[in-house]
Order: sequence, then structure tokens, then C-alpha cells
Amino acid sequence: MLLKPLTDTLALVSDRIRNFEHEFTNNEQQTRLSLVDPVLKALDWDPQDPTTVRVEYPVRQRNRNNIRADYALLSSSQEPVAFVEAKKLRSDLGDAHLQLFEYAVSESVPYSVATNGADWAIYKRVHQETGLLFQRLLRISILDRSPKVTAIMLLPLWKELLTSHSSIDYIAPALSTLETFPPKNTLQTKERRSDTPLGQDQALHQQPSRTVYLHDEPTPADLGTTTHHIGLSDCETFTLNNPPIVLGRKPSELILPDGTKIPIKHWTSLLKEVVMWLFDNDQLNVELPWKGDRNFDRNVLQETPFRNRNGAIYKQQVKIEDDLYLLTNYNARNACNAASKLLADCGIDNSQAQVTMASQNK
Repeated sequence: MLLKPLTDTLALVSDRIRNFEHEFTNNEQQTRLSLVDPVLKALDWDPQDPTTVRVEYPVRQRNRNNIRADYALLSSSQEPVAFVEAKKLRSDLGDAHLQLFEYAVSESVPYSVATNGADWAIYKRVHQETGLLFQRLLRISILDRSPKVTAIMLLPLWKELLTSHSSIDYIAPALSTLETFPPKNTLQTKERRSDTPLGQDQALHQQPSRTVYLHDEPTPADLGTTTHHIGLSDCETFTLNNPPIVLGRKPSELILPDGTKIPIKHWTSLLKEVVMWLFDNDQLNVELPWKGDRNFDRNVLQETPFRNRNGAIYKQQVKIEDDLYLLTNYNARNACNAASKLLADCGIDNSQAQVTMASQNK
């Protein structure tokens, strides 16, 4: 029977967390080997079997190289049916959600799973008239309940169910009603703002499912329904150091730390205006070349023009002055992150910079 080995595995994983918590909170690889791999294997997804699971699966993303999902769970036709992103124990799953949603869009993968070894969240990719969105089917903390109850709640991840899409879509919401059982509260992590509506933490915890728009940020939802549409309609402005999922949306205005307001229409304009503001105010004091995010493949700012591998001048760049050039081929999220980090590296409080989003119908 599936439940017996899965229940035993969850009991083992729970004991490992309690006995070696410090090791897992400081080591993502150990978390994957000791906590995530055993659960996947008990659900018939063997990470050591390349016909079933591919680890470090390459994801195609425009202008980005060497992007890999931690796990790709494969269908019988060897196509990914779900991506799994694993973080070290106690990690906030907000970053994992953002990564997963971008991966799923690039590869048209229907399901996404985020975990830190103790918490598991399952999302489904959905198309609606309002745009592409991700519906949360289930969120589980294996330390909150008995291994037997947790095993039942994790059944949607069982290979036979996950590969038969209609089954998981019906079963996961039904199993999510088990979330109303009193938890043990032995270990909890808090989700980022990008996955929890402002002021709705407690109310949403009692709901069986929710929906996260790929291009949106949480707002209060109709708590009388079981699916929550998370949007920017009531929260059009965000601070630059805490951007929402903004794919599919455009900016309309940048508000700089000194109160200066600059109309913008593109995310690349946001980064350019931040650089220009720092330069004009003699506060652009980072050492060049400046790479910004460690995950970026190229410099963001440098003293010479950007060139491709053949030596030709790169088109997507801005000349700030004779010895200062800005690369501009960034998506919304990377533009926000680069601008925020640049402000911080220049000693500016990036929480004082804000971006206003354009209306959905623009």
C-alpha cells in the first residue's frame, strides 16, 4: 500500500528535522538529500531514476543562461509534468514560488511544487481571460500533523495522480479541508508578501485553495469563496525593495527616495532612471564594473560599451556618459532587483523608492 511507506517516510523525515535541524537550515543540498528526496521517492518519484525524475533540469528563458529547476517530474512521454524547487529548511518559500512560476511559463509545465523539506505547496498553471495565473491546490507542513494525516494530504503528489491531471485537480481541494485540523505548530515559516495578501494571513490560512496571478500582487479577496484571486487592483504601488510578481504588467511612475516622480512605460526605463538620478545627484559611488545580482550573467554597469561574443556593440544598452554604460536587457523582476540593489550599494534606503503600476487596461 502507498500510505504505509509514505507514512513511514514522513515519520523518518520529521525525526530528522527535529534531530538535525541546524544542519538542514544551513545546507540546501543536505535538505534535498535527507528530507526532499525520500518523500519524492515514497510518492513514486525516484530522484535516482532519470526516466522518472531529472534533477537540475535546464529551463529555457530569454536572455538568461544556465537556469535550472531542482527537479523535473516526468510523464510517461518524458515531458515535465511538474517542477519542484527545494530550499533549505526554514527558508521562506516566496522566492521558490517566483522561480517556479517563471519556469512553468517558459516550459508550459502544468504543476509547480515548492518545498523546504518541512513545508510543501502545490500550484496549478491556469489560463483565464484575465491572464495567466497559478492556483494553489494545497499547502502542507509535515510537522504540523501526524505522519498519517500528512501522507493523505500529500497524495496529490503521488505519481499516478499527478500524471492524471483531472484527478489531482479534484482531489487536492478536497484534501485541503484537512487544513482545518488543529496544527501542532512545531515548526512554521512565514510566506513572503508576494504569496500572502496584506492583512489576510489568518483568514487565508483557513481557506482550502487560492490563486496567484503571475503578473499580480496580493490584495484582499472575497473570503466567501474557496479560490482567491490575487491582484494589484487595490495595491497599485509597491516599494522597489519588495516587488510583486509583475510579469504581464507595465510600470507608469517611479518615485525616487527624494520624492522625485518620473513617468516610465517600461521596466528597463526604471533601471535607467535610477542610474541617472544617482549620477545627477553625485551618489553613484559603486565600483565599476558593477554586476548587481550574483545570478546575473553579465555586468549591469561598466566603463566600456557592452559587446557580444563577436565583438559587436550590444544594442540593449544606454550610454550614461563617455565612461559609463548601462545594460538594459532585463525582465521586470530583474530590473526591480538591480535598481533596488544599486540604491542599497550606493547607501540609499531602497525602501523609499516606489513604483506605480499602469492600469490593467493600458
